[in-house]
Amino acid sequence: MAKKRKKGRGPHRKKKRKGHSALEDHERRGKSLIPPFRKYENLQLQSWPNDRLPELLWAVLLVSHMPQSTALSVFRGMVNRAAKRFGEEVLADLTHSGLARLEPDILDGLLEELAPDPITRRILRPLLLLEALPARDHWRRAIGSVPTEEDWGGLMEGVAKTLFHQTQEATDCRYFRVMGALFGGRIQGIGDREHAKELLYYPSYGDQRGVRPFIRTIEGAISINDAGRDVWPVKFWRQCMTDAPCWPIQDGTSQPTPVAATTADRTREVLDLLAQHCNATRGTTAIDPKHDTVFGVALYSIAVLQELLRVGASASIGGRVLLRTIAEAYLSLAYLVKKDSTELWTSYRVYGAGQAKLAYLKLEDSQNKPHFVTAEALKELANEDMWEEYVGIDLGHWEQSNLRAMSEEAGVKSEYDTYYAWTSTYAHAHWGAIRDSVFDTCGNPLHRLHRIPRSECRTLPDVVPDACRLVDLILGLVSSCYPEFGARLQS
Repeated sequence: MAKKRKKGRGPHRKKKRKGHSALEDHERRGKSLIPPFRKYENLQLQSWPNDRLPELLWAVLLVSHMPQSTALSVFRGMVNRAAKRFGEEVLADLTHSGLARLEPDILDGLLEELAPDPITRRILRPLLLLEALPARDHWRRAIGSVPTEEDWGGLMEGVAKTLFHQTQEATDCRYFRVMGALFGGRIQGIGDREHAKELLYYPSYGDQRGVRPFIRTIEGAISINDAGRDVWPVKFWRQCMTDAPCWPIQDGTSQPTPVAATTADRTREVLDLLAQHCNATRGTTAIDPKHDTVFGVALYSIAVLQELLRVGASASIGGRVLLRTIAEAYLSLAYLVKKDSTELWTSYRVYGAGQAKLAYLKLEDSQNKPHFVTAEALKELANEDMWEEYVGIDLGHWEQSNLRAMSEEAGVKSEYDTYYAWTSTYAHAHWGAIRDSVFDTCGNPLHRLHRIPRSECRTLPDVVPDACRLVDLILGLVSSCYPEFGARLQS
């Protein structure tokens, strides 16, 4: 009989956060954010799918191919009969490697009790596909039949249901190990009387929302010293990789509904209006760092957007890099407008000239000339405002800062977080972007959801709506500096 729900669990209780730590729960150490579980010193990590699932394959097959009550009945019957025949200590380690260390006659008797009927023996038959299975000859005698190719399907189904450590089937497997260790004397005491009843009458007693995590915690604790003790898990996964095929999981992720954020004609129209406003607000033919920068950033961003509007560009890797470019343009301009310092406007422009000078000087000494730019073009840019001999080269940032700090000071940190951080992973070819773009997940559970190469890059979500929003924000900055410019890409 299930325990009554405690007070405070009604519909008005405080909504809990989803099953992960919030950003504010992380501890900052230098430039790293440490999640709560990593705060503990000498924490020894272990893996259910990699190391412990292969050790309980007999349980995996039972719980995945039988109703839960039937699998529990088979297990409890084995425990009772084996304890009477051989003593409870033989149950202390019910992993495949642990069973293989029993005396041969005891192991044969225990396996007879585990597979007492034809149905159970047929369910366990896929074990015999595994060449390095510990005590394989003993399992073969207990099962008494030859495996077939169809048995790979049974093994796949079992692993699929237990690969994630918190599924009901995985919890049942872990329960088997806990109870064996408890009866076999490997663990002494499991808490109060209530906890003992929850284990003894599992899953019919107690609030299972607490009982299941309790079982998993105990199983994890008694497995701490298992890591690296046996080589069977490594051999199991290696044979699965060799003998079972790969196939990609069909991406079931729903793509966002396409949004007609703008059109090529509207973008062209806004660009023409912006050019007219640029000419109308120009006050001198001399160098005007603020005017040139404000309109230059806006014109450049619209040019990037026009590239994104080409067929296929907005759903590509390059689309994310171009979105990052627009985001950086907006964040930099927002900072410049916020400060509105003649020195800063000039610094931004001079820095660009210095970068052109640095690039062309390096190209002059290079033996391998690139095709995307010429030293002559770079030299013209470096000499446009003044003779290059007076142009310094800044090897740092033009504001001696960084974009994150600048976005905070400009009050646009939310746009930095939203548009810059993740798109930067595509520009820098970081692992997250690589994994997202050019790998599929293998659908064979016997391959642990590993990565397989795609024949072509995945179609990624469209960036045009985000690009339009950023360009409109840039146009808003243009209007604040040189009123009134009301044209926008989105109404």
